Amino acid sequence: MNAVLSAPGVLGAATITYVTAKDVMWLLGCKENKAYKTIREINQIAKEEGQLAYSQGKASKYIFSDKFRIPMEVVDSVIAQNRG
Repeated sequence: MNAVLSAPGVLGAATITYVTAKDVMWLLGCKENKAYKTIREINQIAKEEGQLAYSQGKASKYIFSDKFRIPMEVVDSVIAQNRG
């Protein structure tokens, strides 16, 4: 199966570009209400910067990482852990 994934012309797995409330709770050590408030704030920042905001319960992992100064590698590992 691994040979198929590395064959020429085969696309890899899609990159997840958002965090969910569960991710935010884990990364910030906060409760669900605070996580959703944080997501709303990040989506507001995205709108102010002229970017598209995600649907309810999701926010850009890039803005989240920048706002809270959490390395992208840490954010990606939490996302993978929560989705895996």
